[in-house]
Amino acid sequence: MKKLFYFPDWKLRWKFLFIFLTLVILPMLAFSLFIYNQANNAVQQQAIDNTKSHLEKVEDNLSAVILDIEDISSYMIYSEEFRNFLTTPDIPENRTRLKSLEDRINGYATFHLNSKPYLSSITLNGMRNSEVHIGKQVVQTDERHWQERASDLHGKVLWSEAYSVTDYWDREEKVISLFRVINDINNITNPIGMVTIRLNTHQLYEWIETDSSYMQQMFVLDQKNKVVLHQDSSYIGKLHPDEGLLKAIKGAGSEEETFGYQKDDEKYNVVKRPLEGTDLVLYAVVDKKDVAESITGMQGSIRIMMIALTVLGILAMAGFYRYNIKRIIDLTKQTQQVEKGDFSANVPVTARDEIGLLGLRFNRMVRQLKYLIENEYQMEIRNRESELKLLQSQINPHFLYNTLDMIRWTARLERAMDTGKLIEQLSKMFRISLNRGKPWISLQDELAYSHLYLQLNKKRLGKKLTYSIFYDADVSKAIVLKQMIQPLIENSLQHGFDKVSSIRNIYVRCYREEDDLVIDVMDNGVGFSQEQFQASVKGGYALQNIQDRLQIAFGDKARLIVKTKRSPGAWVRIQLPYRENKDWMDEGDLK
Repeated sequence: MKKLFYFPDWKLRWKFLFIFLTLVILPMLAFSLFIYNQANNAVQQQAIDNTKSHLEKVEDNLSAVILDIEDISSYMIYSEEFRNFLTTPDIPENRTRLKSLEDRINGYATFHLNSKPYLSSITLNGMRNSEVHIGKQVVQTDERHWQERASDLHGKVLWSEAYSVTDYWDREEKVISLFRVINDINNITNPIGMVTIRLNTHQLYEWIETDSSYMQQMFVLDQKNKVVLHQDSSYIGKLHPDEGLLKAIKGAGSEEETFGYQKDDEKYNVVKRPLEGTDLVLYAVVDKKDVAESITGMQGSIRIMMIALTVLGILAMAGFYRYNIKRIIDLTKQTQQVEKGDFSANVPVTARDEIGLLGLRFNRMVRQLKYLIENEYQMEIRNRESELKLLQSQINPHFLYNTLDMIRWTARLERAMDTGKLIEQLSKMFRISLNRGKPWISLQDELAYSHLYLQLNKKRLGKKLTYSIFYDADVSKAIVLKQMIQPLIENSLQHGFDKVSSIRNIYVRCYREEDDLVIDVMDNGVGFSQEQFQASVKGGYALQNIQDRLQIAFGDKARLIVKTKRSPGAWVRIQLPYRENKDWMDEGDLK
């Protein structure tokens, strides 16, 4: 799993694809998305700025209307006709005078009703029961609480919330009204009447609204978040039906001019603007999706650019792969043929660039290797086989001399029975040693050979020698070089116990360690250090013989090393590749 994600081990084609995607395609996509997002943000900000500008115009229009209506109420305070009407008692003898004053008031009010389409009606009530109503006739209305609040203000202007009134034909109309007490100009603490000026909310909304391409809806809320002005008249006088919008308004700070909210997975920007001198607030809602659609042309251009760049990138990738990567892959396939021993491999060279030069040199190398293998390497193999056989034969005369000398001394001390037994053991040893001229032998036979050798030495040394041979059952069929263990035992007996009078103990063990066969030969003699061991390998006979044979047979895969023991004595280890195939015994080389 680790190699799967290790980039240097990836195949060349996957490396190239990964680099192309990460350095070309993905940056191009990221850059295109960045451009689109920047453009979208710019358009969204432009929509917000335009909406703010639009609300400024709406505010100016609405402020102008409010100021105009308040001016009408102020005129009534200073107008002599209005004051005379309000202060004249409504009794029979004053009817003619009141009728004349009412006609003048109607003329003034009618002018404003005709010039201001949002102006619905005006009602003037005097403290002495005089009353005049101009405009749409109102028969049902509940304005008492507004009038009471206006009375408490002693002449200050009071704007109501939106509410409904009904005319003679039972038609309902949504209005907002100005209530104001009219005081005597000569005694400002003396109220002489009250004026009510009603504005039609639908007509007022159309009067103050200006065109805006980005705005989805615009409305006016009072301090209780009730709708005062809205395109949909059914909303007026009620809480805004969008609860999410109301929560967003409540969560936004008082100083925050712009905030966002989400409804049904659609995102909106809300722009607010308080109306100075009142408790009313203007709101405008901008749909981000509608604004984003204004740059669909740019989005299409970006998409076309991305497709064009991707196609060009793919063509460039295909061309680079065809003229570079594929040639390297073909070269890799040819090297695999050579690795399998097929020296007919040849790389077609179509260009003189670096890859082409690499192919030319590869073809020359293959031809040179083929020549060397067919001529010099075969000769080297025959020389190695001769050298191996010579090294194996060198040990036999030395051992034979020592063995015959031992038998000679045994024959002097004993008679025919023991001598016959010794000769029989020696015969078995010769038979194993010859092994039909083959250099390879099973571990079981090699240990039997070493056991016979130890038996012969046990006969000579008696109680001064003890030995143990141990091996795992599953390694008995392992293939080893013959006469590989016995020289170590002989070396231990001859050199390991100089000036030592204690009982000589030889211990041999064999076991498998992963893919290697391990053979340990240990004794309780004087032992030797690493430096002494290296000197023995270079200058000694037995150790050098084993080292050379292992090197020829296995190369660097086999080792002859000395190990450190806690107790006195030597510990020599042979470690070589574990093999069981008997066919290899005829090959003469396991490497």
